[in-house]
Amino acid sequence: MNEKLGRGLSALIPDSRETDKPRSNIMTVSVDRIVPNRYQPRRSFEPEKLQELADSIRENGIIQPIIVTKTESSDYELIAGERRLQAARMVGLTEVPVVIRSVSHQDQLTLAVIENIQREDLNPVEEALAYQTLSDEFGLTHSQIANTVGKDRATVTNALRLLKLHPDILFLISEGNLTAGHARAVLSVGEDLQIPFARYIVSHALSVRQAEMRAKSFTLSVHPEPRPSAPDYNPLAHDLTRILGVRTRIQDKGGKGWIVIEYDSPEEMRRLKDMFDKLR
Repeated sequence: MNEKLGRGLSALIPDSRETDKPRSNIMTVSVDRIVPNRYQPRRSFEPEKLQELADSIRENGIIQPIIVTKTESSDYELIAGERRLQAARMVGLTEVPVVIRSVSHQDQLTLAVIENIQREDLNPVEEALAYQTLSDEFGLTHSQIANTVGKDRATVTNALRLLKLHPDILFLISEGNLTAGHARAVLSVGEDLQIPFARYIVSHALSVRQAEMRAKSFTLSVHPEPRPSAPDYNPLAHDLTRILGVRTRIQDKGGKGWIVIEYDSPEEMRRLKDMFDKLR
């Protein structure tokens, strides 16, 4: 399996040249029997792009099968193809083509990461959280993660460094207001300067190069900004995201705040409900 991972998703879908019946291992499954990938690294899907995909599926059908694995309850859990599944539901399809593969939990996460990276669908924070899960839950080193997802080790290490930033800055990155390059410039200033500097970059629309230059001389005396007093709930937010399998944010203002748990589909909401029901 690991050899296949290094070659990307194409390794999981058989080459039509290998058999006289290239679609013989592809079957159709009811969309109601497919449950979300608990290790899906992507937490948000752009509505416009999802609608474009839905329109394409309505016109042409699903060209690339969804990859799933069989669960103990005889349902199917996604490995790759969540956008295609969501789009299929949007156009009212009741069945979708799938390829069934038997994989480990580590491979489920890895393949989902590979699919999203190959399509450039993960934002930098989602990518970093996926790498952290590979490290924390499966004990992979930075080099092993890099080899698995087809990146160099420095890229993985730099991505993981982003998770040291305050949740407010991570939110700016997730929303596309800051790039990973901007975030590395923010990491180069003192911790007490990072939030005001991130906001300064956004408000002045600095390029990455400009941000790197400004980081060398940025001070609060020149660019006054209230110093954040909120506790660092970043590690807790990461733990909740990993445990719940959906993006979780913590906002704190003066000792009061809220925990935001995001979900992307009715299936994710039902899974969360079942999880909390078991805790009662």
